[in-house]
Amino acid sequence: MEPKQQRLFTAAHDLFISQGFKHTSIADIAQLANVAVGTFYNFYDSKADIFVQVYNHENEQIKTEIMNRLDLNAQPADLVHTVVEQIFQLSDGNQILQEWFNNAKLNALIAQTNQNAVEESLVYATLMRLIDRWLERGLIKDGLTKDRIISLFNALTVVDFHQSEIQTDDYYQLLNDLIDGILSVILK
Repeated sequence: MEPKQQRLFTAAHDLFISQGFKHTSIADIAQLANVAVGTFYNFYDSKADIFVQVYNHENEQIKTEIMNRLDLNAQPADLVHTVVEQIFQLSDGNQILQEWFNNAKLNALIAQTNQNAVEESLVYATLMRLIDRWLERGLIKDGLTKDRIISLFNALTVVDFHQSEIQTDDYYQLLNDLIDGILSVILK
């Protein structure tokens, strides 16, 4: 990243984290980065464009932090629930990550922009390793293929991308219920 672009990115991150997407303007970002507003458009198409990039960076940082805390040898059910719990805990006070849950338009833009984000993410790569371990340890029900197991977990991603459309006051509980269902299908 060029120095000016990095300053814009850092400024956007700092403003989005402290005051959220809605209360941050391109002029605010440019001012904090000490560049002209026109310079912003040399690197980013819009406030939403830079937000998605900041969001992706923040999301990967949190995922890395979560993955570093895990005991990958824990029981599968405990491990998967711990990951979900950590995601909700670490994103709770983070205004950037909260936009995923609170802003349907940004949620849709992030989902549209990041069509391969799931497969490229740290969590997905770790899940692939875990499924291999579970298969090696004989924890998976006979006859289940890795592809089927992955499809079941991918369904959670689809639900998460569309969570703003789900009518519930307790999305966290819904996600845990779905995980329990998936685990009851795949684990012995």
